[in-house]
Amino acid sequence: MRDSLAGNSLGKLIIFIAFITLYRLYILTHIDIDLYADEAYYWGWAQHFDFGYYSKPPMVAWLIMIGTSLFGDGFVGIKVMSLFVYILTTLNIYFLAKELFGDDEIALYSGVAFITLPAVWLSSLIISTDVPFLFFWSLGMLFFVKALKSDSWSHWLVVAVAGGGGLLSKYTMIIFVVSAFAYLASSAKYRHHLKNPKLYVTMVLAALIYLPNLYWNYTHEFVSFKHTEDNAHLEGPLFHPLMMLEFLGAQFGVFGPILFGWLLVILLRVKKVREDERLFMLWWFIVPFFLLILTISLLSRAHANWSAPMYVASTVLVAAWLIITMRKRWLYSAIAVNILLGIGLYHYHDTAKLLGVELTRKSDPYKRVLGWRELGRQVSEILKAHPNARLLSDDRKTMAELIYYVEPHPFDAIKWNPRHTLLDHYELTTDMQKHIGEDFIFVTARAKIGDVASRFDSVKFLKRIEIPLYKDYKMVYYVYYLKHFKGYR
Repeated sequence: MRDSLAGNSLGKLIIFIAFITLYRLYILTHIDIDLYADEAYYWGWAQHFDFGYYSKPPMVAWLIMIGTSLFGDGFVGIKVMSLFVYILTTLNIYFLAKELFGDDEIALYSGVAFITLPAVWLSSLIISTDVPFLFFWSLGMLFFVKALKSDSWSHWLVVAVAGGGGLLSKYTMIIFVVSAFAYLASSAKYRHHLKNPKLYVTMVLAALIYLPNLYWNYTHEFVSFKHTEDNAHLEGPLFHPLMMLEFLGAQFGVFGPILFGWLLVILLRVKKVREDERLFMLWWFIVPFFLLILTISLLSRAHANWSAPMYVASTVLVAAWLIITMRKRWLYSAIAVNILLGIGLYHYHDTAKLLGVELTRKSDPYKRVLGWRELGRQVSEILKAHPNARLLSDDRKTMAELIYYVEPHPFDAIKWNPRHTLLDHYELTTDMQKHIGEDFIFVTARAKIGDVASRFDSVKFLKRIEIPLYKDYKMVYYVYYLKHFKGYR
């Protein structure tokens, strides 16, 4: 088997990547869903270039800029860069496995396993911060291994670029540094690099690449850092074992049931892993991140995707372990199961329809990406009938979706914010106090708006928008015409 793979494993992987990417592109161009609220939010950011945005570093907005400049501002143009970036990430993982093990079979199946992870199936249809983050994390790992072996400036410089790009994608890239130093400190073979000036020059260069975003935060009250801190929710009771178990259970869905099961087994076999320098390096690029997110899930909550970067090393670790220990059938089964899960996710609505199953709000994983186009269409008609009124909303997600789906796009929309908080991009960039005397079309999920009405000369109820989605749920919004804003006080 290994002889047949020698020299052409990369070609086989590229063919597999091409096939699965074309399939995903087909799904992307045919699936009948709307933008996720965060995607519409990031698309709004991408309307102007900057080195920072409210809650995230700028890389996701920059990716959307590239995608929309090439393919337009439609559904596909906003999301399509995910497909291209995952191709590059998969190749990084292939070359990482090849660099570590020098084995075509391990490299091939590491790449195949990664691009078929359930998380990647889902994320390929979504533009999110994880997309560039995983690319830079995998690029950093690949050239970190190369740099340790060669001590070449060119390799260290790529690590610096990966580190800086990772920080411009997601702040948790800083855990890469923790893993790298923990590994070096525990490795007799590479510990000498702790005294290597190139390592520290690399860190300085990565910080310099990241510096524009730090300066942006400095000039914007460090809102991105505050948002990251708020996301942890480390307040109130600090012990939630059920939340931790829920997070752990979700990882069987993120990484795949068989792969995650084996990952847990391998991580616990520390002595065995320690005997192989290559496995031990991968172990260190998994455990610190895993323990951090696991701790957060215990103290507060953690979203399932927060563990995403650890699956770069995890994919290679599990693939290598199963091949080295002659348990390939487990690997083949794991990949097959993950492919079936991915196809099932993509054709969920079609399958339910074929089986005669009526979906409900609880049984449809796509419930959060339905109904927004129709809401935007109806609000568009109302705004056209009131050309002198601005769009006003009191909810970030609703506002993001409306700015995208209303035609023409109401980029001058305002967020209702009487408490002057800084909880989202719209509260950072809009201020009702600058629009005293103006009229607004207020779109809200609230039936009663007495607190809002009191700040205007007159209020006219225009419409109750109902968009049936399931037999047990319909999207409901209320639309008001607010005349002559008097100020928050």
